[in-house]
Amino acid sequence: MAFAEFESTSGSSRRKTNYLKIVSGVPTVIRILDKHAVVVFRHWLRDGEGRSVGVNCVGPDHCPICQRNAQLGYNKEHPDFIPSRKRYRVNVVDLTPVKRCPKCSAAYVSTTAPSVCTADGCGGSLSEVAATPLDEVKILERGQSLMRQFNALEKAPHPMSGDVLPLQAYPIMLIATGKGMDMVITVVPQMVQEITHEYELFDLTSGLELTPEETVYLMEGGNLSEILAERKAARETVASDFSSSGEPKERIPF
Repeated sequence: MAFAEFESTSGSSRRKTNYLKIVSGVPTVIRILDKHAVVVFRHWLRDGEGRSVGVNCVGPDHCPICQRNAQLGYNKEHPDFIPSRKRYRVNVVDLTPVKRCPKCSAAYVSTTAPSVCTADGCGGSLSEVAATPLDEVKILERGQSLMRQFNALEKAPHPMSGDVLPLQAYPIMLIATGKGMDMVITVVPQMVQEITHEYELFDLTSGLELTPEETVYLMEGGNLSEILAERKAARETVASDFSSSGEPKERIPF
């Protein structure tokens, strides 16, 4: 089975999602942790604050964006048409060499690290700090172009060992050029290394899921920040209705 199966899905644990950021001209080193990539479909739209928001598509039967696209006759030239993007997600451990501030532990990519820490006015000196791998689990989310390169690596002999190895057997350097939709990423296999400890994986099926009403609100120029604030207020209201023992608080009739 190829690493990126273009129709399959799976998942892991739940916690705050941390995405891998790939910057043009700054090599990123990763180690793939999953056996297979997971497919998600996402619509991208801008809210009233100009923020680009990726919304998980819940399918044409329930997704207001898909339903509007159908009403438009799937006319891609129409300004209200919002395509569904097919994306592939995989857990990776970010091994990019970084310098960590000795005072506040802020991490800076070694090739672009300043001489003095700039985090919240810390001011810690980085000039004598040795670079070490970041060693943090993140979600790598990209399109078919990068995934096809991973598929090709699965079938080719490793350039240093000469053996055909699983993708998870060695780190991979990602070298990016260009920006946005024009970004091109090249994969470069690194030396074979053993994984010395286990990592907690992210749930690859998670993402921003809005109700149909919330989605329509965004489509009409609403702000994501207001949706999230309303959700938070609703959670706090529910929490306040229960005592520390888990029982509902007694309400005083008026």
